[in-house]
Amino acid sequence: MPMTSLLGRAEIRVHLAPGTLIACEVTRLWLRPLITRKAHFDFDAGDRDQAMAALAAWIAQAPAGRALTWIIGAGETQYFVLPWSPALIDRGLRDAYARARFEQLFDQDATASAFYFSTPSDDNGQLVSCVPIQLPHELAAFTHRTGCELAGIKPSVPIVWDQFRDVLETERGTLCVVDGDRQAIVRHDRKRIKDITVKSSSKAVAVSSKREGVVRRFSNHPSSAPQPASSSDLRLPAQPGFVAAQDAAYAFALCGAL
Repeated sequence: MPMTSLLGRAEIRVHLAPGTLIACEVTRLWLRPLITRKAHFDFDAGDRDQAMAALAAWIAQAPAGRALTWIIGAGETQYFVLPWSPALIDRGLRDAYARARFEQLFDQDATASAFYFSTPSDDNGQLVSCVPIQLPHELAAFTHRTGCELAGIKPSVPIVWDQFRDVLETERGTLCVVDGDRQAIVRHDRKRIKDITVKSSSKAVAVSSKREGVVRRFSNHPSSAPQPASSSDLRLPAQPGFVAAQDAAYAFALCGAL
């Protein structure tokens, strides 16, 4: 049987990173993920058009029946924790509360943002991710133009948390999600996310050294040569077509797929 018939449909995963579109093509070989192509397309701040056009040409080379998942990086996202109770199971009440909280925290008009809600913790708190309102529309329109099925639009911090939930939810400490020149600092007590801030990644070492508990780090910074990982580093498992020490730049794109 030809290899192409074994692989089936392709899942395209694109990480919208600061100044770069980072793309991976993932197929399945006997139910195992296989990374068949990787590419990145750089752009200047505020001008993604040429990079999006290059990405579209790259996607066109994928097999038919492709699905596209977007991972939105820290450069496009604001985060906060919404105090949660069973009373807020009503979605309308929760949404109104989240918008009011957003305006209180960031002094911005909530109608200019799209909101993504993570699963509430068992006791208290729900992570909310906010992106510019036009961004999901832009990404959905691009997906349609390229003949893909939209598999999802996902902020990067929740997707990292879900990937490493089995580790993080047994610990008390800090998760540093480093994405280009930005990092999200998530302080948590096992399953409960207590607070989250986004800072320059140049402050990563100083911030981490002040934290109590276990400090974990997930990053898309590639290394020039394989190096032994610190016990605090979170890394995706090696798979055909992906070596964590060499391909760290693609880590966010592949989070949730490996």
